[in-house]
Amino acid sequence: MYKNKLSLINLFLLANIFLLKHSPLYSTHNTSKYFPFLERPEEYILQGKSHISPEIFYVKASTAFKRGGGNGGIPELWGRYYLNDVIASLQEVKGIPNPIEIERGPNNNWLNKSIRFKVNGKIKAIGLILNNEQILKNGFQIGANIPFMHVNSSHNFALVPQDSDYVFQNLRDGEASQLDRIRRQINKELGLNGGDWIKTGFGDLDLHARYSKDWNYFLKMRKINFNFQTGFVVPTGVNSDNNYASSVSYMGNGHWTWYLDFVPEFELKQDWNLGFMFGMAYQFENTRKLRIPVYQEPAIFSALVTNVKIEPGMTFKVSPYFTLGNLSDGLDFHVRYTYLRHNKDKWYDKRNNPTIKSYLNQVPGNVIGSTTLTEENINNNIKEKENLSLWRAHYITLQFSYNSKEAGNKWILDPTIYALLDYQFSGNGSCKTHQFSVGVELHF
Repeated sequence: MYKNKLSLINLFLLANIFLLKHSPLYSTHNTSKYFPFLERPEEYILQGKSHISPEIFYVKASTAFKRGGGNGGIPELWGRYYLNDVIASLQEVKGIPNPIEIERGPNNNWLNKSIRFKVNGKIKAIGLILNNEQILKNGFQIGANIPFMHVNSSHNFALVPQDSDYVFQNLRDGEASQLDRIRRQINKELGLNGGDWIKTGFGDLDLHARYSKDWNYFLKMRKINFNFQTGFVVPTGVNSDNNYASSVSYMGNGHWTWYLDFVPEFELKQDWNLGFMFGMAYQFENTRKLRIPVYQEPAIFSALVTNVKIEPGMTFKVSPYFTLGNLSDGLDFHVRYTYLRHNKDKWYDKRNNPTIKSYLNQVPGNVIGSTTLTEENINNNIKEKENLSLWRAHYITLQFSYNSKEAGNKWILDPTIYALLDYQFSGNGSCKTHQFSVGVELHF
């Protein structure tokens, strides 16, 4: 056990030395709008024992909370898909003729018209989270956790006639098939593969340190416990794939992260615990090759791929919870509400004097598709794209756990077995994700 503690301490110190050497501090546990990975208070309130807690989870999502309210397709978190905007992007970047013109002729009434497609998406994932928490001395602890998962995501398209130009509102079957064939050909020209994306890999590695302080029979309560935790999230996880519009990042999408949590818990009476989790996270800026809009098209459907620097916004967490312990021979019940908010990201086109301009450096007078850009057009579009990165999510968590020690069982490692559901009941600009998990804490 002593060697295990030394190994974890060395791993944590090495990660901190690397971060301090290469960049300033930043971050949070998980800033993904797709996967929750909500922290369990039990991982903070260790009750004087180290533990490991492997956890199996299943995640499912088939819709998203649109910005401004209502439901939408998961890929539409990047913006609405208008085929004419995607065609304009393709023409600007590759200089090819309009695919509609090739199919239907130079004077066809489909040219330069608004063509809206709804893009629906689905995400399914199954995986394992490995967590380890080690007690040190004088209230200090260290820990690490990392998820490993198999993800299957997909998307499909459906014409929305009522949001398109009037010429698309009464298409014959053959015309609808031709339009969809044009759309598929355009996606092929963009370099996008089919709608299914399947990936197996690790998420980001979380390394943290914690300080805990207890007061017994204080302020008319049986016990008060305060926990301060700070840590770094190392970007070891799978990132989004430019060749698949349906792909999703597992966690931080390549960004290093620093976070700070504060968790006070109050034992109001025996086995009645009221707690609050407060957290903030700040991520490092990162530059990598991404699809970036030329003008109005969603980033994941843009023809322009180049180096993009992203400065992520701050992420905040507020999560009150209540636990009823030992309801019956070691059976505990826990209910928790979690509010997550991620502020706006900033994107920067890192090219100097680019020939093909992105939405960030367009100039008045440029013609994109059939639109002559004005300064107002450009500024409104930049603001709209920036707003897409702002998201909020509201979760309710229900958990039942069985504490073998409280039940009087003398099982090896005093296991606590738990099952929980994280249900997202509301949000804005986030994927409507639900997660079911089953795990066991093994104490030593």
